Amino acid sequence: MAIMRAPLYLCDLIGREVKGMVFYHRNYVEAGRLSRKVDFLNSKLSAMQDLSLENSRLTGLVSLKQQLPYKVIAARVIGRDPSNWSSTVIINKGSSSNIKKGAASLSFLGLVGRVTDVRSNTSTVTLINDPNVSVSARVQRSRQEGLVSGSLGGTLTLKLLPKDCDITAGDSVVTSGLTSVYPKGLLIGTVSAIANDFSGLSMYAILKPAVDLSSLEEVLIVAE
Repeated sequence: MAIMRAPLYLCDLIGREVKGMVFYHRNYVEAGRLSRKVDFLNSKLSAMQDLSLENSRLTGLVSLKQQLPYKVIAARVIGRDPSNWSSTVIINKGSSSNIKKGAASLSFLGLVGRVTDVRSNTSTVTLINDPNVSVSARVQRSRQEGLVSGSLGGTLTLKLLPKDCDITAGDSVVTSGLTSVYPKGLLIGTVSAIANDFSGLSMYAILKPAVDLSSLEEVLIVAE
C-alpha cells in the first residue's frame, strides 16, 4: 500500500504545484491589467485636473475682460525666447489680430509686461522682471510713488523712494498711470523687503510679483 501511496502523493504534489503556477500566472496577468488600468486612470485624472485649472484661468480672464474699461485681446503663451528665457514669452497672436508693439500685457492676477516685437501671427512680450522694463508705480495704501524695474536676477525693485516714505512689508503696489503704456491701477506686486539705497539718501523696496511670471499660459493684451 505504501508503494501505491507514493505515486499518488507525487501526483497530488505535482497537481498542487501546477495549480499554484496557473494561479500565480493568472494573478500576474491580472495585476498587470490592473496596473495598466491605474496608469490610464491616473493619466485621465491628471488631464482632467489640468483642464480644470485651465478653465479656472480662462474664467478669470473672461471675467477681467468684461470688467476692464478698455479693449483687450486674449492670447496663449506658446514659447519662450531661448536667449532671454526668464524675461520674455511668445504668444500666438500678432499683427493679424491687431496686436501692437508697445501694448501692455496683463493677466487676471496683475501686470505681466509689454509687447516688444510683433509678427503676423505671433508676438514677443517682455516681462516686467526684465532689466530694460520700468513702470511708474504707486503704493496702494499710502499713495507713495516710485519706479518699478526688473533686474538681472529676475526680481522687481521699487526705486526712488524718499527716506521718510510710508511703506511697509505686505503693501500692494499698482501702476500709477504716469507711464502711458500701462493703464492705471493694475496690481504689480507686494512689498517683501525694504532697504536703504547705497547712497543713503533714498530707499527701495523688493517686490513679489502678483503674477507667477515663470508659469504664464494665457495673457491679455491691451488693444488701442
